[in-house]
Amino acid sequence: MSPALVMSAEAVVGPACPGLPVDELDPAALTRLASELQSDDLARSIADTYLRMLDTRLARAASALESHDDVAAMDVLLSLRVSSATVGLVRLESAVLCVIDAVRRGEPDVARERGAELPGLATSGRLALRSHLDGAAAQGQA
Repeated sequence: MSPALVMSAEAVVGPACPGLPVDELDPAALTRLASELQSDDLARSIADTYLRMLDTRLARAASALESHDDVAAMDVLLSLRVSSATVGLVRLESAVLCVIDAVRRGEPDVARERGAELPGLATSGRLALRSHLDGAAAQGQA
């Protein structure tokens, strides 16, 4: 494939963050959280709150990245990274780390491009987490 075709393909789909995990979800993260909190219900509540706030966090991150407000971007991105890890969304957490890295390196265009990929990753992560939570609830009621 010619370098021009590779460049044009990257321009269309955006740069992929190298090394993203294949798995969306690490279910053991929620098990650890429940154990630390000594409450499955509280861990589930935290996961539900995470899902409810996810779109707002993503919008705040996109806005901060677009306006080149590195302080606001880092604030929301660091929070999103930690909370994603807490509920086990390892793929989204890794992608957020790539955006954080671009902000830290002073590469606003790369940060915005990688940030634009977060909503798509969040959608698949949301589905994986919701499916896990629903499956765990069904097992608990069986």
